[in-house]
Amino acid sequence: MTKIVFHNLRMVLQSNDNDFSLDLCVSSGVIDFSITISLLGKDYAVIEKDEERAAFLQAAFHRPFQLKDTWLTESEQRHYLDIILHAPKTEVELFLTEKDHGRANGAISNAMNITSGRDQSEMRSGSWFRL
Repeated sequence: MTKIVFHNLRMVLQSNDNDFSLDLCVSSGVIDFSITISLLGKDYAVIEKDEERAAFLQAAFHRPFQLKDTWLTESEQRHYLDIILHAPKTEVELFLTEKDHGRANGAISNAMNITSGRDQSEMRSGSWFRL
């Protein structure tokens, strides 16, 4: 089994033969817990090599998993993975901006500010990728 720990993102990328997963630590109030998201090999490869998209994924997944009422279904998780990890940059930025301005109410850009030191106002304006 191979494990890659992203300490600043509080997540662990794992592979065991052809089984891939992402363990994500979620904070909700005074409680921390872990969720496991199943991955495809192509997801694993992007998370392993692209720190920026990995950080976007962590930030986008964190907020919906804070409450049972907003947990993402497997289909919704797949949609997040497909867009954030595999879509062109412009599509990723539109997706993240829509989510951040919607129910997340700035939580995604705030998480990026906390974990990656990114300027939240730039992300709130739709510029998520570093040039």
